[in-house]
Amino acid sequence: MTTKAPALLIGIGNRLRGDDGAGYRLAQILARRPPPGLQVLARQQLTPELAEPLAAASRVLFVDAVLGGSGHGAELALMPVEPAVAAPPCSHRLTPAQLLGLSQGLYGSCPPAWQLLIPGHGWPISDQLSAATAAACRGALPLLRRWSQADA
Repeated sequence: MTTKAPALLIGIGNRLRGDDGAGYRLAQILARRPPPGLQVLARQQLTPELAEPLAAASRVLFVDAVLGGSGHGAELALMPVEPAVAAPPCSHRLTPAQLLGLSQGLYGSCPPAWQLLIPGHGWPISDQLSAATAAACRGALPLLRRWSQADA
């Protein structure tokens, strides 16, 4: 009997820079009670070390904050991410596309991938989300749960 590879959700952001921590916080919430078949990682940034768990996943969703947007949650949508063809820079900070390309190059495997960008309104030194970004995060949770259960 073969077991299906888990889906992978990677929440990205700095919890101490205001709204930049939105993706990280969403991952923390989901990690408390992960849906079956979902591996959840919360990271400050994407690093080469994530290529291995990414290669083992059936699909991946990157959740991050982006500066701007209304923050009401209506514009939240999953966007496909394709692997970067070029080699990633010699850095410890990668984009989702670069990480997918690295996974393909190192492990010969790259799962289907999407990105969810949460509207952020500022990156001040703070451990609090703005009210608008917190509302967008609440709106994103059902979307993330539905994604985690697709193909389950």
